[in-house]
Amino acid sequence: MLKTRKTLIILICFGALTLDGVFANYAFKKKVKSVCLAYRVPVDAANMDFGDELFLLTLDSRRNDFEMVILVGFASAGQAVSHQQALKLANAYLPKTIMVQVNVPASKGEKIIFEASCPTDMAIALAEGRMESIEFMQQINLEIL
Repeated sequence: MLKTRKTLIILICFGALTLDGVFANYAFKKKVKSVCLAYRVPVDAANMDFGDELFLLTLDSRRNDFEMVILVGFASAGQAVSHQQALKLANAYLPKTIMVQVNVPASKGEKIIFEASCPTDMAIALAEGRMESIEFMQQINLEIL
């Protein structure tokens, strides 16, 4: 009976520590989704990769609006990081770099992948309106894969 209690207490403590990180990612995902939804850019939590220093967001675009989708991806991630900073939680998710991949249909069954990355503070500046979108697009590292 005593051994069962100790095991149960250990499991509860472990679960509480594990859930703490899950809630931080949940708030981050929710903020990214809400911003993308406001701009009618579909996003799924499965398309978000939370690395130690890199946040990767993969989005789909129509043929002619990939630049807008890139901007929305960075703005949503920037707002999510800014929100995490404002919460001041010990387990806040604060990546150093944000990368956005946009899948653009090219022809039947084929797609072009645009991949861009920037430092987190640059994405926050875009999200807060301190940086113009034209200047932002000129400064990001854009690659076509």
